[in-house]
Amino acid sequence: MSHDVVIGEQMDRRIERTRAAVEAATVELVASRGSQVGMTEIAAAAGVSRKAVYENFGSREQVLRCATQSLLARVPFPAQAVAADGRDPWEAALMPVARHMEQFSDYYRAVLTGPGCFLVRDAVVDHAATGLRNARARNGDLPVGATQKDDRFIVHGLVGIMADKLAQDHHADLQRVVRVLSGRLAAAAVG
Repeated sequence: MSHDVVIGEQMDRRIERTRAAVEAATVELVASRGSQVGMTEIAAAAGVSRKAVYENFGSREQVLRCATQSLLARVPFPAQAVAADGRDPWEAALMPVARHMEQFSDYYRAVLTGPGCFLVRDAVVDHAATGLRNARARNGDLPVGATQKDDRFIVHGLVGIMADKLAQDHHADLQRVVRVLSGRLAAAAVG
């Protein structure tokens, strides 16, 4: 292996460690202090320079989006759950996201209602829409005339409702919200 390749791999690992430290520090700070935390605070908590944060993310909003994407990467979508138990694809896709948002409710309450919330909400919507697409593909359940854009629009609204519930109630039962809303979506599709 050449010297340049070794140095490149070391740089890649250093960048990954920096990004991971910034994302973890952001989640912790935002959960405890709200979404108003600044880049200087994030850098200090991550043990990196402010310049390193900007070089790796570009903006505070991108830090919030990437931290959210990192959290969402932990949300599993059960591979056979839809086919195995006959659950509605909406519920199958959104229930893991709701459980995750409840688990990290302080973080999501802050980032989905504070400054920079649009990029964060898009990250949550993208994740849930991907889960819905996967659930529908497993079920062979793409309604005639429906597009991925239609689903994303509806998912965006549902995530907005969950964000509103979190903002209004510190003990919001987002799983119940998903059950109710997915039931209404299923009934509307039949009727």
